Amino acid sequence: MKRILLVLGIASFVSVACSNEPLDSSVVGSWKLTEVNINLPNGFDINNDGVRSTNLLDEIDCANKEVLTFEPNGVMQSNLTFNPDVDIFLLDEATQNYAFNVKCDLEGAIGYATSYIQEGEIIKYNNRSAFLVGNQLYMIFKSAIAIYNSDGSEIVDIEDLTLVYTKQ
Repeated sequence: MKRILLVLGIASFVSVACSNEPLDSSVVGSWKLTEVNINLPNGFDINNDGVRSTNLLDEIDCANKEVLTFEPNGVMQSNLTFNPDVDIFLLDEATQNYAFNVKCDLEGAIGYATSYIQEGEIIKYNNRSAFLVGNQLYMIFKSAIAIYNSDGSEIVDIEDLTLVYTKQ
């Protein structure tokens, strides 16, 4: 069966290019992962507490210690990443009833460091972009989540994954 691995880190270090331009300091500091959103109709209730949410952090008990740190020298780093395996199955399209198989990553942490540049409210790193809105940073991963049919034999939908970090 195929698995969806929410790999949020990159295991390589990218050297920082020298620049004479000063960095915008609005992103400098620590940013805690506060939301991992999958936009499913009506949300979901993985933990069966009677409350539906589109935020995986509200619904699963995997440890979340992910913090991004942006340095003034143009380096972004994280030593701990949120990395569960999540399988999503559509059981009934009419009622939007889903089943989930969640396995927390208990074997270690993925850390990374990379260079970044800030252009106003846009942060660019590793051919990706993040967006600053007030004290929150949004990273959108297009078509990152596969939804399978009830027996897991076919992908029936693909959704975006949105990570939200809040400045500490």
